[in-house]
Order: sequence, then C-alpha cells, then structure tokens
Amino acid sequence: MHRLLRLWLRGFRNYDRAELTFGPGTTALVGPNGAGKSNLLEAIHLVATGRSYRTGREAEAIRRGESGARVRAQVTRRGHDEELEVTLSAEGGRDRVQLRVNGVVTPRGGVLGRLPVVLAAPWDLDVVRGSAGGRRRLLNGALAQLSPAYHFALHRYHRVIAQRNVLLRQRAAAALEPWDAQMTMLGVRITARRREYTRRLGVQAAAWFERLMGAGTLDVTYRVSWPGSDDEEILHAARGELARCRADEFRRGLTLTGPHRDDLDLALNGAPLRACGSQGEWRVATLALRLAERAVMAEDLGAPPLLLLDDALAELDAWRQRRLLEVDVEAQVALTTTGLPGEVERGRDTLRIWTIDEGRIAERPWSHQYEPS
Repeated sequence: MHRLLRLWLRGFRNYDRAELTFGPGTTALVGPNGAGKSNLLEAIHLVATGRSYRTGREAEAIRRGESGARVRAQVTRRGHDEELEVTLSAEGGRDRVQLRVNGVVTPRGGVLGRLPVVLAAPWDLDVVRGSAGGRRRLLNGALAQLSPAYHFALHRYHRVIAQRNVLLRQRAAAALEPWDAQMTMLGVRITARRREYTRRLGVQAAAWFERLMGAGTLDVTYRVSWPGSDDEEILHAARGELARCRADEFRRGLTLTGPHRDDLDLALNGAPLRACGSQGEWRVATLALRLAERAVMAEDLGAPPLLLLDDALAELDAWRQRRLLEVDVEAQVALTTTGLPGEVERGRDTLRIWTIDEGRIAERPWSHQYEPS
C-alpha cells in the first residue's frame, strides 16, 4: 500500500505556506478558477515524480518574489513512513531541482515509485489529437514508476541516440558500431516492456471507455518500429531496420528507427479516434486511458496508485462524474473542481473537502453552495 499522508508547501506557486492532510478515499479541492487548486496537484506530482506536469522548467513554480520553493510529503510505503522532498531554486541565473528521500539527496530514479501517481488533466486531449511524443510520454510515465530498470534503460537509450546522431552528422560510419549495439540492446528491452504494458492497458481502457461512454469500442495498440514476438525477433528486426535506414540517416543526421519513433494507435469502432471521434469521445477516451493506467499499476503494485484528477469533472455530466468517482473507498483520489453535485457527496464517508481561495486553504463540511450552477 502506498499512500499520501501529509503535504507541506513553502514558496510554491501562489502559496507562501500551506499544509494539508490526506486520508483514504477522495479529497476534493473546491474553489473558483485561479484560486490555486491545480497548484496543489502539481506539488503532489512534483514530489512523487520529480517533474512538474505543467511546465518544463520547474523553477517557474517558485512563488513570485522568492528565490526558492520547497515541497515535502509524508507517505506510507509498504508499511513504513517515508519523507519525500523537492527544493527548487533559481539564483545566479541557474535553476536547480534537488530531490531527497528521508533527508538524503537522491536522483530522480530513486524517487520514482515511492508514491505512485496517475494524473488526468485537461491537456490530456493532446494524447488523442497531438503528436506521438505525448503518447510515448503516457507509456513512459507509468512504466518508469513501475520499474526503475525501465527508467534507467530509457535514460541510457536517449543518451545513446544523442551520441549516435552526432556521429551521423559527422558521417563517422566506422564509429557507429558500438553505439548501434547499445541502441539495439536497450531498445529491445524498452520495446518488449512497452508492448506487454500496452496489451494490458488496452484491455482496461476498453472496459473504462464502455463504462464511461455507454457505447462504442476503444482499441489501443502499440505501433512498433521493431516488431517481434520475443527479444530475439525484435533484435533481428532492429538490425534489419538500421541497415535499411542507414543511407537516409546519414543524409538527415538523425536516427530514424527505434522506440523513440514508436506510437500508440487509438481507434473507436475500428476507425482512427483522432479523425472520427467527437470532442466528447476524445475526452472520455483520455480518461479511460488514465483509469486503465491506474488499473494496470494497481495489478503490479498490489494496490491502486494515487489518482490525481485536475479539473477532470468539468466537461462530464453528473452521471459520468459519479461513474468516474466510483473507486474503491480505500483508494486515494485527489481532485480539483469548482463544484461537486450533491449526488457525489451523499453516502461517501471518505469524501474530504478542502476549500481553496487565493492561496488560502480550509477544511469545511459539505455545503450545497459548492454545487455547480
């Protein structure tokens, strides 16, 4: 069991200081737009993964007028309490992100998986309508939390690709062989892991899409550069593709085959979702993918990860909101919303409500004044 117990912020976004406690079930962060609700989910995601999901430059989260920020979380992991901490600084023109576990400075790979999280946010629509990079990030984000080995293999793979591209631009053919060997070795591991994960993700995503949409079939498949049913076949395909692409790679100075070029194919009733789906179907499909991610991680971890829903209820009707929030009462969910329908609250003893207003946080009992108009 992994669980978030407490969260402390200092100098983060619009918060000077803040502290929240979390229990099992759903924690709703309720307030008007711009009050700072999403900032709290960003802080949780940052301390859990070492990365912000809202910016590529974490120092942008430092409160205006401050030189640094700090996010600290107390979590339970496998029956033991741990403390995760992120400090951000931007002094002398240099941004710095430092991660600690129980007070010890730790690389990002040592933080991943200590508080597993799944995030659903408004810009998840880019998973459907955007480039392949967003869909690869969906795969990598989950797999890195489940497997430190995957995280390190992916990190090494991208370093190899960067060096290989340098050699291609230099037309240094004789120097490519050892880099090709490393690339294929790491790429085979990544491809095999993604393929198996996507198979399981697709089963869960189809079930969640039907549950939330009520009709239609969502299919999720992994489009690979190097096909194969086992590692040996994947390796054989990799070597063949490298040989086939060699002339084009020298001409363009880029590595043109490998897991960094793979994609997820999303289809609705057998047709490409991007081209044939409506905005509502896109929204439900992205939620189904995130809930499928949560289900697969729960199978591997033995308990569901923390689910972060950033404004995920906004474009759903009350029926779909209830379906989305029908999770195990012991599972942790943290969501942001401008209001909750009364039907969601009734009968949920584990619903906890924090009201947010211009960086001020207060726990309050349910009131129908927070219902959406």
